[in-house]
Amino acid sequence: MEKSKRSFTAAIFDMDGLILDSERTVLKCWEVIGEKYGFPDIVTYGISVIGKNKRSTVEEFERVYGEPGDRYEAELRQIYNGMEVPLKPHTIELLSAMKNAGMKIAIASSSTREEVISQLTKLGAFKFFDAAVCGDQVTKSKPDPEIFLLACDALGVKPEESIGLEDSFNGVRACKASGLYTIMVPDIIQPDDEMKGLADVILPSLKDVQDFLNLK
Repeated sequence: MEKSKRSFTAAIFDMDGLILDSERTVLKCWEVIGEKYGFPDIVTYGISVIGKNKRSTVEEFERVYGEPGDRYEAELRQIYNGMEVPLKPHTIELLSAMKNAGMKIAIASSSTREEVISQLTKLGAFKFFDAAVCGDQVTKSKPDPEIFLLACDALGVKPEESIGLEDSFNGVRACKASGLYTIMVPDIIQPDDEMKGLADVILPSLKDVQDFLNLK
């Protein structure tokens, strides 16, 4: 594998589907709701909102199904909170290596701040992050770059000296639009031609990210 010829000051991570193995769990939750209430093609809907924040997820549900999205999103969260959701392999190793290299690290997640802090603290990962910008702290959801630009501001770094790590299409679009060096680590949805054109590099795992960045 070719290694990066650049060094970076900071790294900004998505959470769901990148360092938290949550997207399959969320889709299972949508399946439960779809079967219970008779919503057709619920998995297609669930995939379409990967990377979006709660407000955009609810708005899209109402557009597709003509039902009050808040109700069903709240039920999804109840189901989800009863499930065990682990970190993706090599998450802690990558975060530790970045810290050892003196990099600043932030989370830019479409989940709420309460969810981000709760889940990552429980899994022993939140301590690695210097800042967190979350879905309930922004006015525009991914694919808008707002969340990544705010994360750069929170770290006191420039986008061009930072990397952004994403798994979702909406996330990659937002990351690239913000000016960050964009690394895609695909989860459920494999990259299409658009993603191959937007991402600076596509890597299969977080271990490959560590190797690509020459981090020990």
